[in-house]
Amino acid sequence: MAKEKDQKRSEKKFFERLRNKYRLLIINETSYEERFSFMLSPMNVIAMLGMIVFVVAGITIALIVYTPMKEWIPGYPSDDIRRKALHASNLADSLSVVVNQYRHYNENLRLVLSGEVPPDSFLVAGQGDVNYQKITFTKSPEDSMLRQRFEKEEKYNVVLTNPEVEKKLKETILFFPPMRGEISGRFDPEHGHYGVDITGKSDEPIMAALEGTVVMATWTSETGYVVQLMHSNNLMTVYKHNSVLLVEVGDQVTAGQPIAIIGNTGELTTGPHLHFELWYDGQPMNPEDYILFTK
Repeated sequence: MAKEKDQKRSEKKFFERLRNKYRLLIINETSYEERFSFMLSPMNVIAMLGMIVFVVAGITIALIVYTPMKEWIPGYPSDDIRRKALHASNLADSLSVVVNQYRHYNENLRLVLSGEVPPDSFLVAGQGDVNYQKITFTKSPEDSMLRQRFEKEEKYNVVLTNPEVEKKLKETILFFPPMRGEISGRFDPEHGHYGVDITGKSDEPIMAALEGTVVMATWTSETGYVVQLMHSNNLMTVYKHNSVLLVEVGDQVTAGQPIAIIGNTGELTTGPHLHFELWYDGQPMNPEDYILFTK
């Protein structure tokens, strides 16, 4: 008990000493004249030191968070380094895509030059174990009625170009024949046939009629594998019923470049042939007026 009382007395004296007042006096050493004085206690000194530490820490944290001083911290990346890293990452991703495109293009070109048929990108994409040869398409009565109504509405919506436009195209543009062969179907827009049908041999390549960009490379139930090219001067060419596509959307092609292999795909076909369409400024043109298809 006595030890506990002595301990409590010492603690009480300690806190009392912290609250004791002391005068800090500043005098002139020569004349002993009092220049400045104020009262202090150990408690006040501790509180002031704590306040100073708190303020300095707060200012330091604010400078680090809201100013570029944080870049001086070892291991902390600067904004410039982050921007360069992001740009390098995007550039590497873009280069990877370009390299894959060139690799695919070179492989297709090698197969074409060696007389082989490149695999179609749609089938290579991994559509599972589906056997497309066994797929059959049947027309329902509703589908037939919709097609008849649509064809009736669109039958007279096409306006052919005038002779001045035809003369301009003949004088300024030289078309490359997409293939040589016999014409089995003529240009007949009144009956919905906006191109010509050219028969040919199996596995014969289809060439681009003009330099342009591939805007469509897909498959439809009616026309099979289709390629659509956009050219300058508002010209567009369409190639239907192909068996294999050698280009993809976005590819740049030159006149005479192989873009597909002749085929017999789609519902609206009875044998290997190419359905070729020529459009100018949204209007169908007769390809036979500009291209010689016969050998």
